[in-house]
This record gives sequence, structure tokens and C-alpha cells, in this order.
Amino acid sequence: MPNTLAPSGDRSSPVLSDHVLYLTGVTRLADFINYVHERTVGGRERDKGELADAWRQAAGAFEALQTKEAGLADAPPVLPLPALLQSHVKKLAKLTHFQRTFSTVPVAFGMVELDKLVVYQQHISGSAVTKMTDTLAAPLSDAALADLCLPLNAADASFKVALEEDGRIIFVSDSHDARFQGAQLLKPSDVKGLKVNGHSQAVLALSVGFTTNVLNVVRYNKRMVLNNGYHRAFALRQMGVTHAPCLIQVCAHWEDVGLTGSSEIMDNGPVYFSSARPPLLKDFANPDLTRMFPAKRLRKEIRLSYEVDTAQLQI
Repeated sequence: MPNTLAPSGDRSSPVLSDHVLYLTGVTRLADFINYVHERTVGGRERDKGELADAWRQAAGAFEALQTKEAGLADAPPVLPLPALLQSHVKKLAKLTHFQRTFSTVPVAFGMVELDKLVVYQQHISGSAVTKMTDTLAAPLSDAALADLCLPLNAADASFKVALEEDGRIIFVSDSHDARFQGAQLLKPSDVKGLKVNGHSQAVLALSVGFTTNVLNVVRYNKRMVLNNGYHRAFALRQMGVTHAPCLIQVCAHWEDVGLTGSSEIMDNGPVYFSSARPPLLKDFANPDLTRMFPAKRLRKEIRLSYEVDTAQLQI
């Protein structure tokens, strides 16, 4: 089983346009079978017994690592950022959207060792990784690492209006990072070029776009869990990079972990923070722990709808 992730065959095919690498045997068997059946090409036709056998085989290999590599994820060293990256981080920290995103838990920055990062996400998309590795030239400069791991601007991803009609707007993007960012009540004077039939008194803004999408880990006790940036971390590892600049959310209390992002980390904390040897990023390169599946390439669709209800109420 190959441990590199590059889609093969006809990339223009609307069906076989991607491959996913699945980390098998490290989490629930039912989740693995459901993912294969629902998300991979021909998944519903795959025999559940064969999938279960594949999971058990990987689970046995992962169980052996509990003894062989016990404590491997504990107390990973964090190296200081090179001077150029320190300058880059100062610019990042001044951005308003960055400050709003990372305001609830103390943060730090450093060069983290990719192989020591605990992972909770079980699958990696081939098209996303290939897009990165095809555009990056090794060896990566500090400037290239900064732009990739701690970007100051949104990624270059398609984002457009797919449908606009009365009461409904649909946006689509090739990036899974696109999302609804909330509603905000504005003054008409805050909106340049506002055109209304009358004298506007208030504007309701519904924002859609990308997050502050930085390589990010959650640190609690002696371990660091990769919270965001799985495809970047995997692509860097494939290119031979061992350490990457990263934002570290430093959790002094267990309740802090719940404020950092993924509910999976909080819900299954013992797997990631207490087990002898949790799943690690380097496991995606272990053929005993992974399976490759053909998959449909996905796009993100965000649907916004609104309605207006006016009534005369007695005072």
C-alpha cells in the first residue's frame, strides 16, 4: 500500500477525481465503514466483512504501537521561530480577524515537530495535497513556510455566487474552509454604495468567507493535537519538512480545550491526551495503518435564506 498521496488515473473524470487516505484502526470500526460507504466511489458496494477485516488488521498494528512507542507523543519540543518568521508573526498578530479568532485561550508560536503531532482527523484528500506539492519548490524558504502555515490573507480558492433569487443566495467554493461567518447589524453609513428605495435606518449584514486558516495545534498537559491544517502538515511531511511554524493554543485547564475548536478533541480527550500512544501525523505514512480509496471531489456549498414579516401591533 503506497504511503504517498497522489490521485491517479483520469483527473478530469467527474467521479474518479480524487483519492482519500484513511487512517484505519485508530478509531471506531463503525465510523470507518460508514465513511467508506458514504464518501468513497463504489463504497456502498464494498463488502462490510472485508472492510471490518481490514480495520481489525490495522487495529492490531496500532495496538502493538501502544507498547512499542509508548510515550512517543509526550512533551514534544518546540523550537523558536527564525527571525523572518518572528517578523511575520508580528504582522499576523495585529490583524483584527486573527485577534477575534484566537481571543479565548492563550497562544504561542514555535516550530513544531510534525511527527510528534497527535491527530484526530482520519482522512486526507489527495487533490488538496497534490495542489500544494505541485506549487511548492523544495527546499522551502522561511518566507514560503510563513505564507503556507501562517497566511496573512485568504487562500487562493474559487468562491462565487451560484444562485441569487428572492429570499435565497447560494455560494460555492472549492475550499472546505468557506463558511457562514455570522450576522451583524450595521449603520447605513457603514456600507459604501448602499442602494435602497428610501431612507435606510439599519442594515443586516450576513458574512460568508474564509476563516483565519493557520496551522494550529492544541497543547494540553504533555501533548499537542493538530487542530487545523492537516493537508498542509501532510504535504510538508511528504516534502521532507520535519518542523513547521505553528500557532499553539496553550490550555492550562481541560475546559480550555473546549474553546479551541473541534468538538472531537473534547469528546474523546482520553484517546488523544491519556492513551499510551495516540494516533500521530506520521501514521498516515504507515501502510499498516492506512487504506487508499477513490473518492468524488467535493465542493463547499453555503445556502443563505431570509424572509421578511411585517405586522401592525397595538401599543
